[in-house]
This record gives sequence, C-alpha cells and structure tokens, in this order.
Amino acid sequence: MALPSSSDWASLPMNLLDSILDCLVPTEDYLTFSEVCIEWQYAVGEKLQHLRSNHKRHCRLHQKAPLLMAPTTDNTKERCCLYDVMKGKSLWEFQLSLGRWKCEGSSHGWLILVEDDSYKVDLLNPYSLKLIHLPPLEKPWSFEYSGHIYEASFPSARRRSVLSIDPDVNRDEFVLMMTRDGLMRKVAFIKSGEEDWTYIEGLEDVKDIVYSNGLFYVLDGWGMLYSCDVSKDLKVRRITSPENNLCCLVLHLVESPEGDFLRIIRQKYTGKFVIHKLVWFSKNPRWEEVTSLGDVALFLGQNHSTSVVASDFAGCRPNSIYFIKPCRYPDYLHANVYVVSLNDRTVTRLYPRSESPLLWISPKFR
Repeated sequence: MALPSSSDWASLPMNLLDSILDCLVPTEDYLTFSEVCIEWQYAVGEKLQHLRSNHKRHCRLHQKAPLLMAPTTDNTKERCCLYDVMKGKSLWEFQLSLGRWKCEGSSHGWLILVEDDSYKVDLLNPYSLKLIHLPPLEKPWSFEYSGHIYEASFPSARRRSVLSIDPDVNRDEFVLMMTRDGLMRKVAFIKSGEEDWTYIEGLEDVKDIVYSNGLFYVLDGWGMLYSCDVSKDLKVRRITSPENNLCCLVLHLVESPEGDFLRIIRQKYTGKFVIHKLVWFSKNPRWEEVTSLGDVALFLGQNHSTSVVASDFAGCRPNSIYFIKPCRYPDYLHANVYVVSLNDRTVTRLYPRSESPLLWISPKFR
C-alpha cells in the first residue's frame, strides 16, 4: 500500500485528527503533532479551545506545565531549546538570535524582549515567529560622577512581565504590565494599540505581578498586595498591610489552581521557603502561613511564576517548588534549577549550571 503524500496528511478530516489527539496526552506529543503542518497545529488549538469552552477538567490537555527555556547542548547563542525538567530531556529547539535585545520574560507563551539602548519592547511568539512591536520604555535616570555617566539600574536583574491575555486570542485587547528599570522597581503598563506607557505612581520596589479575573495584582517589597484595574480609568487599591521583616528577601506571587493567591518568601542565605495564602476578610485581608501545598507544584522564576496540579503531569512532584536560582558575580551570571520537596525539605538539582539566562515558558500550540 502506498504511503500518503505530505499533502494527504494535511487534508485528513478534522474529526479524525480530533480522535488521534484523544490518544495523545503528554505535552511533548502535542508539540510534535503541531509541527507536522499548519492544519495539524490548528487541530491542536481547536482541541484545547473545545475543552476550555466545555469546562472539562482534564489538566493534561488544557493546562500546560511550564517548560524551561534554555541553551541548546552545543551552547550556541543562536538557538534555544524547551527542556522538560520533569522528564529530564529537551523537547524542541528553535532559532532565537537576540543581538542587543534582552529577553525579559515570558507570558502566555510569548517572549518579552527589550532592546538594550533604545528600551524598545517587542513581543515574540517563538513558535510562530509572530512579532508585535511596542513603544519604548522610559530610560532609567542617570547621574554623572568623575566624568562618567551611570544609569541607576541593574543590568543583570530581570523585569517582571505579565500579559493579561494571549495576543493570539485577541491582538486588540491585551495589556502588558512590566516593572521598569531603576533603583526602586516601579511598574508600567500599556494596552494594545496605545503609543505610550502608563507609569503607576506610588508602587515601588515591585517584586511580582499576577493577572487574574480582569485585574493585575502587584506585590511589593514590604509584602503589600495591590490590585490594579486598568480597564478604563486606572484604579489602584491596597489589599494587605505592610510588614517590616521582608527586607532583602526574595518574594514571589503565584495564583494556585484553586484561585488562591500565594506569597512565597525565599531566604537568600538559608534557602528556606515560607508560604502564605491570602485569606480574604471584608475589612482585613491578611497573609496566613501554610505548611503544605498538597497536590500542587509551584514553578518560580525571575520573570513569572505559576502553579499546576502535580498529579496531572507525569513526573511532577506534589507539595514541591521548582525554582530557578540565579547567582550573580561582578563579571558574569549563571543560573541553576532545583526542586525542593516541602515534605522533607530535600533539594534536587534538575539542570546543569547555565551561564545563559533561564526562564519558564508555557508551550503554545497555535
């Protein structure tokens, strides 16, 4: 029997492709399936959209565990790979030549790029190579000393960057919120189609940002949580009170699969993690410590953090924290990836030390 030609594969009926997808559960199978042709990539997107619209609880299909965006094995600066830390292998490689652009993070599978000199911002979909140009950010203030100009910024620090929605879903309605460079990390946002960034006054030393149910939530260095409604006129509301013992600690804000806000504190020198859940009261919302995540795993990074139901992904460890730990020296930067079990506090390295930046990215199929 003669094998079908490539054009025949592309013309397979949608209901047949849908039946095949029912048998493919792991993320890596969907990535491979979607690479065959545009029609098969479309079929994967339609499958995921159908599951979301019918509110089916099948996380392996509609919730995606983050992959690690890392250098390829030959360590070339022109390519990257998506690495599955749970299975310990690379799933996919793609071209990424940044030049003077710096990758500041990922949100909804898009990369947020900032140009070193001009501070222009681009959104790049590494799967489809779609590119969205945005206006430049304000440059950090500078000062002169002994005849030299110095910028008040941290070149090795990554900005927090969060999209409200996937621009592939609606290119006319997304909002991007980012921390801006400077000694006190302030925050700015821009809506699609706008020509200027809006800088939010009063929010300083911003540690993390989450978008949930139509609002951005911002966590600062004093442990205070703010909600930011940017839908029409900007409305900022403080939710929690300041705390005095959080200076020099690493803070993350994550939304759990159940919709709770989690504040994760990592002590730089001991490596200990402390987790608080936001308990909502009508007059006094507050953080309360939790000692177990149950069947949840957290993925913490410099750019953006997320959570998954561990039992929905083969090899994912429940009640654990997967985290990227950067190590800075005067002349270079390297990063490690670890997982810590909250059951017995054991720490396991998951990826060789990298001299290139590492970040979590959610796989896209469209």
